[in-house]
Amino acid sequence: MKRIQICADDFAFDDAISQGILECLDAGRISATSCMVLSPLWSAWAPALRERVGGADFGLHLDLNEFADYAPGRALSGWIGQAYARRLDAQQVQAWVNTQLDAYEAAMQRAPDYLDGHQHVHQLPQVRQAVLSALSSRYGERCALRCTGNQSWRGSKAAVIAALGSAALRRGARQGGLRCNRDFAGVYDFGPEAQFPQLAEAWLASLPDGGLMMTHPGRAAATQTRADLIRGARASERAFWLSAEAGEMLARLSVQLGLSEDWPKA
Repeated sequence: MKRIQICADDFAFDDAISQGILECLDAGRISATSCMVLSPLWSAWAPALRERVGGADFGLHLDLNEFADYAPGRALSGWIGQAYARRLDAQQVQAWVNTQLDAYEAAMQRAPDYLDGHQHVHQLPQVRQAVLSALSSRYGERCALRCTGNQSWRGSKAAVIAALGSAALRRGARQGGLRCNRDFAGVYDFGPEAQFPQLAEAWLASLPDGGLMMTHPGRAAATQTRADLIRGARASERAFWLSAEAGEMLARLSVQLGLSEDWPKA
């Protein structure tokens, strides 16, 4: 058997996504979810996670470009450009990270099990330094960190994401004694032609013990917050995780749902 963390991103984005994630958690098909604490719905949905503490990992989904008041007018490409040009204000970025960690702790009444980033912004230059500093000063070695590096080829999109800071983030995590996932999967284009069950099986078959697969399940209902461009993919992923096929696949691949405590130090 190998232990793999299957993590649903974007908890608290809206009601449909949050409910879909809870259904997958309760079905025993995923073992973690990453929380968007700047969403106006975070305080309403956090109690549902507090009721489930101990049965799964819950982490901070660092958000610079979705619900943050500093997000309007700056798309992900803008954040990447500003970060690589070192044009972000370091003190301001540090404050953003700490404010989101504060919001997580206030609602969950505990530290996050791990930290990752919405669209992987946590690994960008300047942002990763702020993340590493905050985790070290607040939690020591207790909070794990998602790394997007791949041990095997999983497509050009996954390679680009990893190239945007995965190696540097892992080096920083190593210096801080932090735990990171051994391998990472779950990247695809979210298009209607994607066959998620086949993708999930290939990813889980290739991931080693201590690896991580991200997923984005959610219901197909309307949103109360922001436009969700991958709603169709979310509904397809939720349908798969709640199916008997998913359970059979996990058993066939000898996959146990893992936690960030399974990850080695970087």
